[in-house]
Amino acid sequence: MQTLKKIGWEVLEYLRRGLTPFFIKLMFGMTMLAVLFIENIELRTILVVLLVAADGFLSFMLMRSAGEMAYKMKVVGQLRKENKPTGSAETAGAYRPCKEYRTYKGIIIGIVASLVAIVLVVVSGLTGSAGARVALMFVCGWAYVPVAAVYMIILSSTGMEVIPVSSVWYSFILIVIFIVLCEIGYILGGNKEKLRQFMLERSMQSVEKGKAARLQNKEQGQGAKRR
Repeated sequence: MQTLKKIGWEVLEYLRRGLTPFFIKLMFGMTMLAVLFIENIELRTILVVLLVAADGFLSFMLMRSAGEMAYKMKVVGQLRKENKPTGSAETAGAYRPCKEYRTYKGIIIGIVASLVAIVLVVVSGLTGSAGARVALMFVCGWAYVPVAAVYMIILSSTGMEVIPVSSVWYSFILIVIFIVLCEIGYILGGNKEKLRQFMLERSMQSVEKGKAARLQNKEQGQGAKRR
């Protein structure tokens, strides 16, 4: 029962962490889709590139923040195991083991956030379903609209009439890039918090050493007076 409960909390935590980037990317995807209707090829291409870059940057920053918070949770967990006061680490929120930092979690969160896109790409690519491709453009436009934008440039120069169904497979390039960004951001965030915790510990040690030295000097001074 405890194992099932632990797994349940893990799943909920991944879903919770993946939900925010999913909705952010949903908004970016819908914006990209609107941009796709711009007739000026140069302007359309520039805007799509900027949106892709902004989406990637925001995803990276979001995951870096998640990595920082997760490492704080790891510190809280370690302090609890050692029966030590958690202090400022409690600002990370209510503690649960599933919230603790693990290096692989960035990848899993990225996959969870991309799960809908992955399913729609596979269904569209394997079945050739127009409905799945439309759903991909509306729900996960961030993964397909940039590909469609590139194909639209090709169409204008080659005279092709429609974007081939096989184009959806290129969406995996953007999906993989997003997952990699999630992992990098998560690890960098964890390392940033790890360094902060290290500096905090060193600072506390210096303070303790200073107090001990002052106390020792005081005791030595009192001993000298008695003599």
